[in-house]
Amino acid sequence: MKLPITRLLAYLLIGGAVASALGVAYTQVILPSSSLTTPKATWTINPLTISFAATDGSGSATDTFSCSPSAGPVSLRTVSNSPGIIALTTVPINFGNCGASLLQVTVIATCQVAASQCRGSFSGLVQVRQPINYRNLPANLQVSIVVG
Repeated sequence: MKLPITRLLAYLLIGGAVASALGVAYTQVILPSSSLTTPKATWTINPLTISFAATDGSGSATDTFSCSPSAGPVSLRTVSNSPGIIALTTVPINFGNCGASLLQVTVIATCQVAASQCRGSFSGLVQVRQPINYRNLPANLQVSIVVG
């Protein structure tokens, strides 16, 4: 005949082990990630204006940015409001480390159609992305494009 305390002791041991595992998981995973700050990109010139003649076919402007706190490796993604008319690219596209030091980038706008159809005002943006985390950092670069 087993004593009722023996059965109760087994449940107490299992409950204690589960509670201990949850406590370790909280202190090792949830607590540190809740206290982290999300890196933010800071651009020197924002918005950035690119102006060029339609007959030139393209124009560019240079800007610098930094990340605070350090974001590690980042890549740049461009978005044009009229991709069939104006393409937007950056040189370079990738940076090995985005931290407190300024990183220089050239933003290039290129006509995708004949010069007569390319004239006008367009907009776009440059996003700083963390490929490791699959996320964009806050503070996109706004780009204003004027084609005359």
